[in-house]
Amino acid sequence: MAVITINKECGTESEKVATLLAKKLGWEYIGDQLVAKIAKELHISKSEVEAFRRDAQSRILRFVDRYTCSLIQKVVDRERGCLDDSSYFDATKGLVEKIYEEKQAIILGWGGQCLLRGKPDVLHVRLTKDEEGKIETIMKRFKIDRKAAQDYIHREEGDAKSLIKHYFNEDWKDANLYDLIVDVGKTSIEDGVDTIIVNLKQKTGYAAG
Repeated sequence: MAVITINKECGTESEKVATLLAKKLGWEYIGDQLVAKIAKELHISKSEVEAFRRDAQSRILRFVDRYTCSLIQKVVDRERGCLDDSSYFDATKGLVEKIYEEKQAIILGWGGQCLLRGKPDVLHVRLTKDEEGKIETIMKRFKIDRKAAQDYIHREEGDAKSLIKHYFNEDWKDANLYDLIVDVGKTSIEDGVDTIIVNLKQKTGYAAG
């Protein structure tokens, strides 16, 4: 068994990379599906998990959860879980580790490079692109102007950076967290995926069928 974790900068076509990689390897690609799994485990809505994941250090969310969750449980006539730092981290950690133990998969995001750090048979990949390339990609994808694209990138990358710093006290751009860094601004998605597969084989001995 082997697993690939992918961390990415905004505008690096990460979903296309993960999808093609999964197709070539015949593996499962784990992305947003993990949100639904965490929601099910914690008995909260998918939107609540997603909001918390995007703002891991939200004082308001933690305040509301800590002081009103028990009251909410009395008001609503159904089982309901509480979302806080501990429950979110524990659920994510448990699910990522379960994926690692049970199947060959590509995990996009979710702090996989930290949660599975040091584990055997895991290739940690980071996708990068120059700033201008990222801006052009986001402008085209969302049909927005340059300033809006810059703001979007700043917000998205700020969230990712904060999440890794908050839960793991690591710099998300630290090269030591990764086995391979692919600049998708200088290579095609196809070639980038092939490079990942070559490095997977070199590190884990896995040979794609």
